Amino acid sequence: MAPRPARMSPDARAWYLAEIRYLAERSPNAAAHVRAMIRTARLNLGENPGLGRVGLIPGTRRLVVGAYILTTRLRGGTLEIIAIRNARQGDAYAPAEAIIDKAKGDF
Repeated sequence: MAPRPARMSPDARAWYLAEIRYLAERSPNAAAHVRAMIRTARLNLGENPGLGRVGLIPGTRRLVVGAYILTTRLRGGTLEIIAIRNARQGDAYAPAEAIIDKAKGDF
């Protein structure tokens, strides 16, 4: 069975879709290029969840993909992209979905 691509959290997906819309209005080729890069990164992360460096938030990793930084974590055995930022924005320090849920005892 082929590995599944990394899933995107709702916040990461919303940011990604907004970025693609923004790029598509200015340059459809740029939007297509970013879509292809992120898709390839999702597939690579699905096969190799340890890609990237240790993130600033405990339990996360960060992967630079072109001009974007993807913040990832393992949750319930599934690799999840919890934040995507343009490199000019820097790392995600505390996306809402990375805050520890003390009732569940996990991220």
